[in-house]
Amino acid sequence: METNEILRKLIHITFSAVLLIPLALPPLIDPAMIYAGALALGGWIYSMQVKGPPQWLKTSMQIPQPKGIEVVLDSFNHLVRLVERDYERRVGWLGALSGLVGVSSTYFLFGLLASYGILALILTDGISSIVGILLGKIRIPLSDGTVEGTLAGFLSYYAVLTYLTGIPQLALVIAAASSIAELYGGEDNISIPVISTLTAFLIGAPSIQLP
Repeated sequence: METNEILRKLIHITFSAVLLIPLALPPLIDPAMIYAGALALGGWIYSMQVKGPPQWLKTSMQIPQPKGIEVVLDSFNHLVRLVERDYERRVGWLGALSGLVGVSSTYFLFGLLASYGILALILTDGISSIVGILLGKIRIPLSDGTVEGTLAGFLSYYAVLTYLTGIPQLALVIAAASSIAELYGGEDNISIPVISTLTAFLIGAPSIQLP
């Protein structure tokens, strides 16, 4: 079970890192177009999980597929079964959709400052969860987090922000807000990027220059 949860978090980190890519593209491509398209596609996939696929798709799925494609699909389905949570088996990939909602909404509201929120998803959420699973002993009241995991997520995000911005005081405030959102924000795929980016906006943080 721990292995599956760590694998799920590694996929979460990879997915979040991919969402950083559009912010490195301007002025070549408008990130809003990419995020809006991803949000529409994610919503469509989620609706199919909840309502079931349309008839034309059901019919096409019954058509025999080339062996190579069948192997890829079987491997994908096996991976999904390993990392899906119980509620995702009932109501679909809510975590992936909420991640798209959280990241897209922060970009639409705050522009390039959304990079603060995406980095928080990678570090505050991803690192704290993995360390919490492997080393967590001390539970934090009224949350699912541990002291060890939360501290690891906070320090990693703080260190990266300090390196990228060169402003330790700014990094401290944003990392603290991000950790609180991770612990008490409910759906953290939305609360973490929104709270982290909002905090960056309120304290006048500069846009992060991505490689």
